[in-house]
Amino acid sequence: MPNKVSQETQLAQDRFVLEWGRMSSSWGINRTMAQIHALLLATGHALTMDEIIDRLHISRGNASMNLRDLVDWGIVTRTREPGDRKDLYHAGDDVLDMFARVVKERKRREIDPTVLAIRDCLDLVPESDSTPEAQALRLRLSVLLEVFDLADRIYKEVFEAEHAFRDVMKLREQAEPLFPRISPEPEGH
Repeated sequence: MPNKVSQETQLAQDRFVLEWGRMSSSWGINRTMAQIHALLLATGHALTMDEIIDRLHISRGNASMNLRDLVDWGIVTRTREPGDRKDLYHAGDDVLDMFARVVKERKRREIDPTVLAIRDCLDLVPESDSTPEAQALRLRLSVLLEVFDLADRIYKEVFEAEHAFRDVMKLREQAEPLFPRISPEPEGH
């Protein structure tokens, strides 16, 4: 069960939740979804849906839909204590893994369909059309595809290659003072 936090800590948590929601919405991520994630990240412990609703002043439907999306994205886990009927939601403790999962989901939902749409548009311009407009459109769309292809190669190198993930983790271990683990040591250790 969560400990009682000081008024100052709760103020800092609330401010982080608002800022995370603002920043995420500018990236095209649902503000409420980002705020739920931020609350779970800031508190550092599992919360029930009712606790999330009370803290963020959101509807049950809004909470349910956004929690489902967060679980689907893999950045929030849903568990249940033995003998309890209420689900508990917890944000992962590995911020690098969370970031990689968000990037992967954004790529799947936004970039990949855009690339397909650009290819479809390019296919609509007949090769036999040698007008300046057709040539300009083919060139611009081809350059856009090259840019997206470069972004895709960078994504695969950084976020999908197993060796790249290990390299990031090694860098993280070397920079431990800069990126400490956020899971506190269990009491009594």
